[in-house]
Amino acid sequence: MEYLNQRFPGTYSGTSHIAAYRCGSGRELAFDPSQDPASKKKIQLFTDSLPDNPDDYGRITEYPAERPRNGHLKQHAKSLATGQQAYSITINSLDLLTQFCDWFTGESFVSEPNVTNSTLKNGVTMASQTLNQILYGPPGTGKTYRTTSLAVEIADPKWFSAYASAESGATARAALKQRYDELVAERRIVFTTFHQSFAYEDFIEGIRAETDDQGALQYSIQEGVFKQLCEAADAKITRQSSEVIDLKGRKVWKMSLGNTLAGEEDIYQECLENSYVLLGYGEAIDFSHCNNRDSVRAQFDASNSRETAQSDYPITSVHMFKNQISNGDIVVVSDGNHKFRAIGEITGDYQFLGSEERPFYRQVRQVKWHRQYEPSLPREQLFKKSLSQMTLYELRPSTIDMDKLAQLLAPRDVHEQEQRPYVLIIDEINRGNISRIFGELITLLEPAKRKGADDAREVVLPYSKEPFSVPSNVYVIGTMNTADKSLAQLDLALRRRFSFAEVAPEPKLLAGVTAYGIDIGEMLAVINQRIEVLLDRDHLIGHSYFMPLLNASGAEAREMELACIFENGIIPLLQEYFFDDWQRISWVLNDQEKAKEDRFICSGGEQNLSVLFSADVVEQISDRRFYVNTKAFTQAAAYSGIMPSRAATIPAPASAEYEAVEA
Repeated sequence: MEYLNQRFPGTYSGTSHIAAYRCGSGRELAFDPSQDPASKKKIQLFTDSLPDNPDDYGRITEYPAERPRNGHLKQHAKSLATGQQAYSITINSLDLLTQFCDWFTGESFVSEPNVTNSTLKNGVTMASQTLNQILYGPPGTGKTYRTTSLAVEIADPKWFSAYASAESGATARAALKQRYDELVAERRIVFTTFHQSFAYEDFIEGIRAETDDQGALQYSIQEGVFKQLCEAADAKITRQSSEVIDLKGRKVWKMSLGNTLAGEEDIYQECLENSYVLLGYGEAIDFSHCNNRDSVRAQFDASNSRETAQSDYPITSVHMFKNQISNGDIVVVSDGNHKFRAIGEITGDYQFLGSEERPFYRQVRQVKWHRQYEPSLPREQLFKKSLSQMTLYELRPSTIDMDKLAQLLAPRDVHEQEQRPYVLIIDEINRGNISRIFGELITLLEPAKRKGADDAREVVLPYSKEPFSVPSNVYVIGTMNTADKSLAQLDLALRRRFSFAEVAPEPKLLAGVTAYGIDIGEMLAVINQRIEVLLDRDHLIGHSYFMPLLNASGAEAREMELACIFENGIIPLLQEYFFDDWQRISWVLNDQEKAKEDRFICSGGEQNLSVLFSADVVEQISDRRFYVNTKAFTQAAAYSGIMPSRAATIPAPASAEYEAVEA
């Protein structure tokens, strides 16, 4: 299964009794994994036809369309289920499986060196990419930094495979960040941060006030970041044309087909079924002979229409629909202000619908539907900003991204489009109120409860009253700062549904970096060992605090940078860790072994105690005054004194290799 997961990423569907995969052309294969697929020495692989060189394989069994077979195929691999011609082929080695898959897909494939583990270039090793995972560790260990690589590896494994084999360095990182930004622009990767004010309405859905095209206030349900991502991941192209569309010279229009808040969803369905678009303005007025705006206004006036009493927009809308939209123009059908659900091409001139059954939606233009999406896609996949409530208007370059429109209309494999992974990155996941943010959806995060799984579940959302489930191609990556909250304090419901990978400080990344003659990596290791003894492992100092030293040119620049790091980063962080227990902070920095002028933390004040208090008081108290000695930040002895007199007795830090563990 591990090989097939890598060969056909994001396409798995199945149960403990069937594992099905799909290649880019839509062909399916499947086998029974049993309860322990890793122990299987051979598999019986269902396929739709015989491979080349069938004698190379083991037993081959033909399944005519009427012959019964594994009942789970009906749900997870319909093209191989009873009623379809299929074959069962015995495969007893990885080489044979590779040979079969090369024939099946029509292309060869180079496997990653380790299919059982995914080792990131940045040092985190995860036991395969789980659907829900949290990177945890002290501040400054690069947790958020590493989510860039991890998210790209999940969202675009083919690109990441090529990237991982390339040379490392600043150029490679820039390429990775560029691909990350592209996936963010496509809304395949979404980044958010939890905080105390973050709520269910921000994450799932909530009610927001907005104005319509008449300026009237209305309340609509708006999706939060997680629901938007899930809908995008679950969106399917339910209709698509195969022709190549050249957008050059075409205008693009945004149009609403029915007011969903007013129960007019049937208008949209009618338009899809009859290949036309309907305009709600104009009542039962025929504008066939109106060739300009003035004649449209005159026709409204002659019909004593009440639509134009408060606004001229009905006149503008009809004029655009009748006279300004040309055959060949593109129409994007919106679904509220934040989504779109269809793309069509105008193919016919204005017509008046003669039906007497309804007073509105009588203005008609024929269209050819090129794309229809169910559910609707988020507007970020096409638009640069939110849409207006106006029923019809031309989309300018400042609103629509024409490159994205061309990509949406380009011919593509529908199955490949539907199975693409989507990634949600939640930074500081432990800072949010988990029960308040996830609500009833926390259960749906479990792999077994995801859409299409054997024990799939769905809930009815409280605002929209719509059924909701989490697709199996949605991945959640969280980061957790253990200095804010330890793993033991994390919400138990969240811990049960996520795997955890520790991201610890890596002093070895600073190996060879020196300032004032001190090896910065060794110094950080010593400081962290003292913190772990005096406090705990959750409050160590990450290596990223010192990474700016790598970019400093020259010894003097590194010394100035180190002074800034200690003054603005390390000392304030230690104050927070030890709740201003200055004595323990001085122990961490080994100040008790230094000359007074070289100590970062000094005791006492300008006035002697005997000047401030009487003799009998002085005998009963100890001087608890401490202050930060700013002169020490530029003293070489202040830093060399951090190291113990016998540094060789301090063992080197363990290699920072961590495996994911289930909480």
